[in-house]
Amino acid sequence: MTNDFTWHEVTDAEKKEIQKDTKSLLNEFSTKLASIKGIEEHFTSKVAENGQREEETPWKTQPDFRDLMFLNAPFVEDEFITAEKGGWRK
Repeated sequence: MTNDFTWHEVTDAEKKEIQKDTKSLLNEFSTKLASIKGIEEHFTSKVAENGQREEETPWKTQPDFRDLMFLNAPFVEDEFITAEKGGWRK
């Protein structure tokens, strides 16, 4: 049983079965999505004569959101979140 879940080279028969199952899942999912009757809403904004978007009132955020973001970030430097760049490529 555990051998079914360990890594192994995928055979052509398994590839075809995976493709068939994937296609079946996508078709089932798309038919369920098509049956949803809802109002489709998009973000609307005003566009000025020069083609730029006019500023609107921003949404309200929680006052402590910024502090929570910095607390959860692994590296913070001068109030900026420092992210690793390409370390997984080594």
